[in-house]
Amino acid sequence: MNLPQLKNLFLHSVLICSLALGSSMAMAQQKFVRGQATDSGKEAALTKAKVAAWKNYLGTLSGAKLDNIISNEKTFLDDINSYVVDVTVVDEKCTSGFSSTCTISIKAAINESMVESRLRQTAKSSGGGKTSDADDIAFLVMARVADSQTSFDTKVTKRAEATVGTSGTSASADASASNRSGSAEASADAVSVTQTSKTVTGGSQENKRDRIKYVAWANIDDLQNRVGETLTNNNIKTVPWEELVSNCGVSDNDPFSKMYAESETGQLPSNIRTDTFKKIKECQLSKFILASIEVDGYRSDPNTGLWLATGNMNITAYDLTGRFARSIGSANRTFSGRAEKLNDASRAALANAAKVAADVVVNQLNLK
Repeated sequence: MNLPQLKNLFLHSVLICSLALGSSMAMAQQKFVRGQATDSGKEAALTKAKVAAWKNYLGTLSGAKLDNIISNEKTFLDDINSYVVDVTVVDEKCTSGFSSTCTISIKAAINESMVESRLRQTAKSSGGGKTSDADDIAFLVMARVADSQTSFDTKVTKRAEATVGTSGTSASADASASNRSGSAEASADAVSVTQTSKTVTGGSQENKRDRIKYVAWANIDDLQNRVGETLTNNNIKTVPWEELVSNCGVSDNDPFSKMYAESETGQLPSNIRTDTFKKIKECQLSKFILASIEVDGYRSDPNTGLWLATGNMNITAYDLTGRFARSIGSANRTFSGRAEKLNDASRAALANAAKVAADVVVNQLNLK
């Protein structure tokens, strides 16, 4: 095979790989749904079936993302063919005559990439893309991972009470002896004793909850930057935390994770939180978003043999424009990560958590 033929073969292979990759990425952004509707005509029934499929898709959503779509639902319905795609008719029953009807059942896919794009455009047009300093946002990520777990056996306390009673009679007689024949005789009354006993037992048991010891995640800057990058790409301005340290006098982000790791309640001490709010507010920032992420469990995935790290994340958005910091939105999410090594599984889980955190801020909280 000569050089031009090799080049053509290489380009052809690259093209096939690119098309395959593009196809798989597109599929990853779709959710499959079904819909059914009846109307007097086939086309009208098909349109209604698409709307029914869209409604079924909305039934899989929750939280502020659902609220944002519903509040702009007319925009989606007016261009429903852009979101309900790959429509296939799976059943069709039509009757003719004076009162003809047509019932159509379809299966289709929801182009979630288009949905996300529309939500971002809506957020931008409603103010999400403003560049005023008053709309700059402080964003802090705290992360901790389970280091060890202490388990407690059930504590059992036993007690017993015993009662003993004694009753009886006795008599004795003087012994007499005569020694004519060199023999001795003695007599005594019998002794009669009756003893009774009773034992009562009881007790209690106490169970103590297993205690997990957490340590702060060392690479907190990676998570902070990962979230900040996603927010920036979605026209949401965040102030780098190092700028807040140098210009507003807040603490570096590492100590926050350490205090979070040592907290029994999973929260920062109230005085630290209040002082941080105050300093951010004095820097004329109107919003502060706090994300706390913890990897709290590990187990071997039976399907892959990899380590599976699981965790939980809480996000709260605060409005700092009033006298007191006011919560304007919150969200809770679970996440996981898999890898051959335990530490890599934690890293993968936290990376997934960072992406989820950014998606929550963009799509759910929407920073009103």
